Amino acid sequence: MAKYVGSWWIRDNIDGRRLEAEGFASTLGGLAEFDWTQNHGESDVKESDFVTTASTTQRSDQVDAMQMSSHGWQDGFLVWGGSVDTSEAVDFGKNDLEVFATHACDLLHHGSDNSVGRWIPAFSRLHYMLGFHNSSYSGGGQNARGTWFAMYAAWFFYGPLSWLFKIDLPVREAWAEANEIVEGSNVQWAYLRAEAPGAPTYNERLRAAETPDPVSNRSFWTARGTC
Repeated sequence: MAKYVGSWWIRDNIDGRRLEAEGFASTLGGLAEFDWTQNHGESDVKESDFVTTASTTQRSDQVDAMQMSSHGWQDGFLVWGGSVDTSEAVDFGKNDLEVFATHACDLLHHGSDNSVGRWIPAFSRLHYMLGFHNSSYSGGGQNARGTWFAMYAAWFFYGPLSWLFKIDLPVREAWAEANEIVEGSNVQWAYLRAEAPGAPTYNERLRAAETPDPVSNRSFWTARGTC
């Protein structure tokens, strides 16, 4: 069964933000192992896509992996006409979502001033939040971020050159590699990861069969590195 992928983007006058998100989903969608089933931009990026809302389908939870382009800060990110933050009923993965990736600045900042643990309540059955410890950039060479992420996560394994060589990276390493290509050394990629007994995620591959969801007796791990 194919994995479903999606893209969410708000350009804010920089079309590269759309290209980043759509590049991830379209690159994977070109493989038989994935279907690009959700693509939402500008006014179609809704708070209810990420926050539990009565009588509304949470569209981000209809995919296995997604990439989003929007502004962010340590406690939240923008949607059209509003925001999503850690004070709201965010339950990533309650149905399907395993991997949430975004270039939103500072979202996964971790330090003595503000622990990244503030996002733990947002993990329902989510495996990974992928983002940045500090500011990231768009429109200055970052357009291919999503494409590179998808290529390292699965395309180099399944794509037309796979008969010659395969690259097989865990999700966390694919995110790091993609951002090391498109960002400067002043930017730090980051992730927050959940795992549990019987549900290891450290070496989880996007291209592989789904890892069991970490639900009970979970532990959370964060890391960051220089682009």
